[in-house]
Amino acid sequence: MITFTTGQVVTAAQMNATNRDLGNFILAPPLARMRQTVAGSVATSTWTSYALDTEDIDRDNGHSTVTNTSRYTAQTAGWYTSKGKVSYASNATNRRWARWAVNAAELAASRVSMQAVNGDLSELAAPAADIFLNLGDFVEIQGFQDSGGALNSSVATVGDQSFMSVRWVSS
Repeated sequence: MITFTTGQVVTAAQMNATNRDLGNFILAPPLARMRQTVAGSVATSTWTSYALDTEDIDRDNGHSTVTNTSRYTAQTAGWYTSKGKVSYASNATNRRWARWAVNAAELAASRVSMQAVNGDLSELAAPAADIFLNLGDFVEIQGFQDSGGALNSSVATVGDQSFMSVRWVSS
């Protein structure tokens, strides 16, 4: 950032680097929304990061549909608000969980669970969270189930698809 001084002649490059670029960032901050359109397997009794193979938007190139598809990696450090859900194929045995992980470690107070219901698809929203990410840190949405066998995630309809969204809110 440039600190201007009295009597300084301001160049177009300096104005662009301060006013224009800052204005563009404020109008379009980092934002990403990713979905799972191909069902994945969630092993029993194992926290699993959901592969997100489709991007609806990714303004800061923090997500890849080729490498580490479960991750959003911060290209801009700061506070992010995250939202998302995981879905499981129909199975009535035991419980389902969702949580956030930062750099593969559970985010405190981000876990939620529910009892599976016979014959119904299980969808579980992870609690919305404000997460600080340094440059290069990554966030993932994870699921856990204890049915006794692997369960697929559900992608039967667009509404069933697991997703994650992150929005930069401040430094």
